Amino acid sequence: MRAARYHANRDVRVEDVAAPAPEPDEVVVDVAACGICGSDLAEYSHGPRAGEESLPYVMGHEFGGTVAETGADADVAVGTEVVVNPLVACEDCWCCDAGQYNLCRNLVVVGAQRPGAYAERVRVPATNVVPLPDGVSPETAAVAEPFTVAYHGLLQSPIRSGDDVAVVGMGPIGLATVQLARDVGAGTVYASGHREARRALAAECGADVVVDPRETDFVETVRENTRGGADVAFDVTGTESGYADAVGATRPDGHTTLVGVFEDAIEADIMEYVSAQRSATGSAAYQTGPRAGEEFGTVLRKFAAGDLDPEPLVTSRIALDDIESEGFEALADSDSGEVKVLVRP
Repeated sequence: MRAARYHANRDVRVEDVAAPAPEPDEVVVDVAACGICGSDLAEYSHGPRAGEESLPYVMGHEFGGTVAETGADADVAVGTEVVVNPLVACEDCWCCDAGQYNLCRNLVVVGAQRPGAYAERVRVPATNVVPLPDGVSPETAAVAEPFTVAYHGLLQSPIRSGDDVAVVGMGPIGLATVQLARDVGAGTVYASGHREARRALAAECGADVVVDPRETDFVETVRENTRGGADVAFDVTGTESGYADAVGATRPDGHTTLVGVFEDAIEADIMEYVSAQRSATGSAAYQTGPRAGEEFGTVLRKFAAGDLDPEPLVTSRIALDDIESEGFEALADSDSGEVKVLVRP
């Protein structure tokens, strides 16, 4: 079969590789589409997550498809349309014993430590596939992963109907967070992002006030138009400036959920919490393992019901052969307008 394998920085090659065969507790999925994630783009540009010793390997973890083969112990029928939860928990550590599979101490990721879905087929544990409801296609399901990251972040926050909400970072997860905030009945939603095209999408997704933080002070904008700040905020940037804007935009006794992945340590003023009695919570991906269907399932049902709309986030659909030029390189270009690129193997 054909797969796009990561060899080195800015070096992804479409090659012929052996087709996977399932272990007894696994299934093989025909990939309908796989999204290019921001973490994939960072890896493409700056270096491998899985380690030099594992090169080359197949990336790709946001995908949907159809079950093509099953192992003897897999309780999934061939032909089932599914989304795949790419986090494989060990089910043996103390976090897994407590049912917190997303916090597994030995977590393995499809597309990093296991071959991913920039390929015609991929092998995954049967417990990691979630059947699709009527009305959700396998291609649409490829966008469920960033929405589920956002949904898990929402669950870590105290957000209630009527709350003013600040969302910092307008990548796919930030845009999904805007939609989810609107879905739970948020009051005014404030959004901040650097790219013009993504700010336009933020308004389409339900943000009431959208700011370019390079031109307008986001913290002051939120504070001036609320009772001293948002009730809840979400940092989806994983940067020091994004973190500072999210925390600073909350009112006294407000809450910030940290969803973004921080590559480096940052400086933080702890007195912003102490003096104003603010709080913050980290959010780690989403539930996986035996609980894979909980949060993914909710997002899929919201897709089917029309409560969430993944389509505005999808800016391009491309062939596997074009993954470098029209995928990674296009997303790396801040002027391209790309948000979520789906690769169709």
